[in-house]
Amino acid sequence: MIRDGSGQRIRKHFAFSSWQIQALLAGAGIFIGSFDMGAISDAMSPVKQLWHVSTAIVATLGTATLVGMMFGSLTTGMLSDRIGRRLLIVVDVGMFIVGAILSALAIDFTMLAIGRLITGFAIGADFAVVFPYVAEIVPHDKRGRSMAWIMWAANFGVLSSYGLGVAFLSLSQEGWRIVFVVGGVLAIPILVMRPFIGESNHWQEQRLPNLSSIAHSLFRRENRKQLIANTFATFFYQAGDQGLTLVLPLLLSSVLGASAATGAAGATAVKAVTIPAALLTVFLIERIGRKRLQIIGFLGRSIAFSLLGILLLLSAHISAFWVGILLGLGYFFGAGGPDKTTVIIPAESFEASTAGSGQGVSQAGGRLGGIVGVTCYGVLDSVFGPGAGMLFFGIAASLGTFVSLIFVSETGWQNGEKSYDRHVAENVQTK
Repeated sequence: MIRDGSGQRIRKHFAFSSWQIQALLAGAGIFIGSFDMGAISDAMSPVKQLWHVSTAIVATLGTATLVGMMFGSLTTGMLSDRIGRRLLIVVDVGMFIVGAILSALAIDFTMLAIGRLITGFAIGADFAVVFPYVAEIVPHDKRGRSMAWIMWAANFGVLSSYGLGVAFLSLSQEGWRIVFVVGGVLAIPILVMRPFIGESNHWQEQRLPNLSSIAHSLFRRENRKQLIANTFATFFYQAGDQGLTLVLPLLLSSVLGASAATGAAGATAVKAVTIPAALLTVFLIERIGRKRLQIIGFLGRSIAFSLLGILLLLSAHISAFWVGILLGLGYFFGAGGPDKTTVIIPAESFEASTAGSGQGVSQAGGRLGGIVGVTCYGVLDSVFGPGAGMLFFGIAASLGTFVSLIFVSETGWQNGEKSYDRHVAENVQTK
């Protein structure tokens, strides 16, 4: 290939100029990351039997993923404010493929945990960088809905991996390995096409000269309140969402006395409610606002999960119907509110010069919440049974309701104060 002096002629010639295509390619990584979160859930029950480990130990596979995501969000978010968004979301999808391969080929628990750390880092990086990038290239009046569409697709990621888990685990207890392989294969076209997306000109105009100035700007007085509020809201949501999603097939297998394949099938049915709930968010987010959706979602989830936890603590025999209804309600309210808004609000809360850092800190808080959630569930389930774990998830949602009601501020183009007019011609630049 013939290149010019800067080595960029070929890429510039074939670069995608449409913000819709660039947002689609950026958001596709979120689908893959969500698929992977469901894949590790599929693996927990058969891995527990394969390597003869306890529930608390097998739950550390989810913890390893979340630890990787936490560090991926923290480091990559701030780095994206320094060197830009595009390069990092190309690198992270390559890391994801490596981690997926290691996970699929794991010969023992340690190798699988290492694969989870690598994959988690890549997913955390994607969540920290993609949403500020999309917020900066999409026209301002379409920003919230565009990010909601990306998160709607992410719900299909978890659902798809659960569904594949049902199919492959029905054939073999080693079927979870194939689900990881599928995730890696799906990431390959994204790796091929992401280098052709453009950089955000909005970030180019506001970029700060070094990491020290980025940190100083992020933590100045007017930003601190929202940074803390967004981080705690995300923490409490993910404590009950990623914490539960990672153990859901295992929980259903335990509560219903079912096989790993049946647990994955039950998880698929429960998670199916997130699709219409997320679609509802797409159409409501620019009408009733981010904050209101977040409060309603947290409150509904709190009631459903707390009630299920109490019922499981009071009786060892709850019908599959009521378990499914209450889990479904909890997931519906979560997917219709904080699942989307705890990602969208931080992406809109800061100037482009610190948006990656703000998003990274908030998402790292969420991953820490997920670590607390999956760890507490493993311990509480081992000591008191799954009802105690579900009650913990309900309490986390209650705390999220309180933080959102009192401390979180509305963002979005209606609010106006920190919104930017992001016309395509002004904001999409190809290096």
